[in-house]
Amino acid sequence: MSRLPFFATVLILCLALAGFAGAATMPMASNDQPIHVVSDSLEVDNKAQVANFIGKVKAVQGDVKITCDKLSVYYDQDAKDQPKAKGAAGEGMLDGGGKVRKVVASGHVKVVQKDRIAVGRQATYWAGGRKMLLEGQATVWRGKNQISGEQITVFLDQDRAVVHGQPGKRVSVTITPNSLKTQEKKK
Repeated sequence: MSRLPFFATVLILCLALAGFAGAATMPMASNDQPIHVVSDSLEVDNKAQVANFIGKVKAVQGDVKITCDKLSVYYDQDAKDQPKAKGAAGEGMLDGGGKVRKVVASGHVKVVQKDRIAVGRQATYWAGGRKMLLEGQATVWRGKNQISGEQITVFLDQDRAVVHGQPGKRVSVTITPNSLKTQEKKK
């Protein structure tokens, strides 16, 4: 299905935010582009290995933009960065010492790249399994085409996606004939 590239776009943004920790590479976007994140506050807890951007979060890398209420980046410190003695300070996320394992965007999530838009209540990306889940009235548009459901799961390495409805509300897909051909010509 031609919608899969858009889901990968959501991954791009998650990986862009993972790049904030200095560990991730961008499979579909330039890794040398700066990542700019703005929020009302930022809480970094190196002991818990999480960074929380809170309040009117906006993250941008290249042509990928995400907005949400809260963005949490969970990371693991490399073994060489772990403290040697009890109570010793090790490198954390802001020192480039973390490897991202999960990114969670929650509350009024919106991801935009060119004519592609995804919205939902929450988006979660797991780096180890290369899986992304958009949930809570999840809807994705590419131009005039649209797909929506309660949950949209993308398995990036398998080039497949699964869309689930909920009781009383089924999955919905709208495909505008020839719109994909027109979009491909614009590239």
